[in-house]
Amino acid sequence: MQNQQALPDMPHRDAELALVATHPTPSGPEMTMHEVLDRLGPSIFAGLLDTDGVLRYANQAALQAIGSKPEQVLGQRFDATPWWQACEPSRQRLQHALAIALRGEASRFDVRVATSSGAILSMDFSLLPLYDPEGRVIWLIPSARDVSEREQAQHQLQLTRHAVEQANDALLQVGPDGAFRDANAAACRLLGLEHAQLLRLRVPDIDTQVDTMQWPLRWRELCERGSLRFETSVRHQKGHEIPVDVSVSLVNSDEASFAHVCIDDLRERRAAERRIRQLLQFDELTGLPNRQLLYERLGATLETSAESAVLLLELDRFKRINDGLGPQVGDAVLREAAQRIAATVRSIDLVARRGGDEFVIVMPSPSAPLQHMAQALLDGIARPMSIDGHEIYVTCSIGIAMAPGDGDLPDTLVRRANAALHQAKRLGRNQACIYAGAPHDDDPERLALETALRHALRDEQLDLHYQPQLDLRHGRIVGVEALLRWQHPKLGRIAPDRFIPIAEETGMIVAIGDWVLCRAIEQAAAWQRAGLPPLRMAVNLSARQLLQPELARRIEGLLDTAGLDPRLFGVEVTESMLIGNFDQAVQHLQALRTLGVEVSLDDFGTGYSSLSYLRRLPVDVVKIDRSLVPDVTALAEDVSITRAIITMAHQLQMKVLAEGVESEGQAVLLAANQCDQMQGYWFSAALPAAAVETMLRDGRQIDPALLNRRSRQRTLLVVDDEENIVAALRRLLRAEGWLVLSASSAEQALQLLARHEVDVILSDQRMPGMTGVELLRRARQLYPDTIRLVLSGYTELQSITDAINEGAIYKFLAKPWDDEQLRAHLREAFALKEMTDQNHHLKQELQAANRDLAELNGQLQTRLAALLD
Repeated sequence: MQNQQALPDMPHRDAELALVATHPTPSGPEMTMHEVLDRLGPSIFAGLLDTDGVLRYANQAALQAIGSKPEQVLGQRFDATPWWQACEPSRQRLQHALAIALRGEASRFDVRVATSSGAILSMDFSLLPLYDPEGRVIWLIPSARDVSEREQAQHQLQLTRHAVEQANDALLQVGPDGAFRDANAAACRLLGLEHAQLLRLRVPDIDTQVDTMQWPLRWRELCERGSLRFETSVRHQKGHEIPVDVSVSLVNSDEASFAHVCIDDLRERRAAERRIRQLLQFDELTGLPNRQLLYERLGATLETSAESAVLLLELDRFKRINDGLGPQVGDAVLREAAQRIAATVRSIDLVARRGGDEFVIVMPSPSAPLQHMAQALLDGIARPMSIDGHEIYVTCSIGIAMAPGDGDLPDTLVRRANAALHQAKRLGRNQACIYAGAPHDDDPERLALETALRHALRDEQLDLHYQPQLDLRHGRIVGVEALLRWQHPKLGRIAPDRFIPIAEETGMIVAIGDWVLCRAIEQAAAWQRAGLPPLRMAVNLSARQLLQPELARRIEGLLDTAGLDPRLFGVEVTESMLIGNFDQAVQHLQALRTLGVEVSLDDFGTGYSSLSYLRRLPVDVVKIDRSLVPDVTALAEDVSITRAIITMAHQLQMKVLAEGVESEGQAVLLAANQCDQMQGYWFSAALPAAAVETMLRDGRQIDPALLNRRSRQRTLLVVDDEENIVAALRRLLRAEGWLVLSASSAEQALQLLARHEVDVILSDQRMPGMTGVELLRRARQLYPDTIRLVLSGYTELQSITDAINEGAIYKFLAKPWDDEQLRAHLREAFALKEMTDQNHHLKQELQAANRDLAELNGQLQTRLAALLD
């Protein structure tokens, strides 16, 4: 029959409707049809039309959607009812469907239907003809199902796909056979391949550590664990290898399983790490090892050699060369001196630049009298130097110390070689002296200060000040560092760098250090008893304290006596303190951590140990030295170094605290790069206990708007040196509800970026001082999460193309612009930024949770081991 031929392609629900109409019961077919339509559910609109297209019945779901009663719509032509007033194309399609339905043809298409609330619903609409027993069309049944959620899901899927395609990280899909099923543009760029070329390859074709035999094992491991994280190298199309970090997640669906692969290019990070090592270990001017590497290698030499010598060489009256001929000539003299020293000593000897015009030579197991070597160095330096047309004569003085006779620690030997150097200079320079006694026995001022220091501890002239340490996520004070102060009744305030070295050399540092521990712990406990917010008290340990056998037990006793939770106490040590007695120092620090005491590594970046030591140290917090704390005007390379240190510490489950923060820009930049905590004069200098207590009671903190600005208005930064362009853009975007900031230069823009959390940057290309592309490259280094667009009437193709390829620019838009297109591009940019922020927030929460879990596991394992022992 004709009606049976028209139904096979329609949904089962519609087939049931047709069946009821084809076989009506004698007791009331039309009433039965009404009952069927009303049972279809609240999301399905349905009704009955006669052959003239007039609505004779509508179910309750359809009527409720438009807020109408039956008498208000029944008897009207269906295409004239309120459902069809919102979308003229949908009404026209309906009219066509009505016409062909009379010929027995069913229709199905998507329409947009208005509701009484003003909402527009996306509906899956069908129109079915119903026949009498003779095969004539007697009724038309319209029905519609709400598919708004399906349409929104499809739209979201498109946005997700777009975000994947625009992602900077390489993203790929890999099947169980190792074949690539899909890849984004970043993956193609990373490997230098076209999309089609990449999809013809398998994992062993690009992964240098996996071959066809190993791939099944890798897939089995993924299936067992659900995810993998590892480092490897991938082959570029041109043949070179690229180091990468790979994260793999197993995705299971009803149809198949595949691996979602995220590849992070490690070349920039490795370059930053190499730069860090270079800066931390080598002098940039001469290429010689610097202080850090000097002390590291000197410590190793002292452990392996029965006898060693340290020669400290200083150029005589070098300042007159710098002042008279300029720093360029001075630098050349230093380079020439370094080359002559290296050429004079043995190949096994270490030559390092200590700083300024000082060089250090470390000689393990000297094979000749040291005076002979010293004379050879004096003669080599004294030869005339020809530099930039100048004939320069320079001499040097040398101080010598021997191990183990003059000391067995790097600090001690260098200090005593320095004392011998001063003796050589006092005797007239251009000669060498060997250390022969305490360096300050004949210094009356120093002797007087030593005597005064002995009285200071007895007469309570010493005091502690406390510098706040703040959390960079919430801006709150979470700790203080106890700093020693000496107020002499006659000499006034004496700087710590004057009396601390005396205390260390004379051994008074042990008694002073114990006094500091007692006073700091008592003060922390008093603050807690007063009901102040919990905060950690940090105390600096001296090298002698760290090596005391009963250090952990002493601190535990002080904490118990004061009633202070060990988790509210911390100690700080420097890298140089660990050289020479590394294993013993690590053992003592581990004992402190077992108590719950926090351990911080102070002055990171200026010490003497290598980065490899960091992995072996029982450290909770890495304190970045002030020299490595960048500002908004810092070079991008300097920011990259700081970011690399933060990333490295986080990967080792350590927190990062930056010290010496002196500006708002530094604080904002550190927060943007995920630094955990800070301290410095920008927030507060070290203060007496009463002032700190007042600060805590007042709830003083960093303005959260500077650090944690997630719940805020969307922010757009417009950069253009033409005021009329900025004004036109403000008018155009007024209705969008965005916060629009504007800058007329790149320098102004960088200042705004430091003070505000900007989501999207729209910059002109041609500007004085710095082009738009250069600005956006800088913004990418400092604020990588911003979405960056260029709006320009000048198409400098090469520079813009390069910037887009390297990820500095998201899109290039041309002037004059189309209003609707510009708004659409900006909305898309904000949508991408929101998705990036959400991912970033989830990643932060996961990292914080992992660090907390690792810390708890470590404490639990340590306590368990202690109980078992």
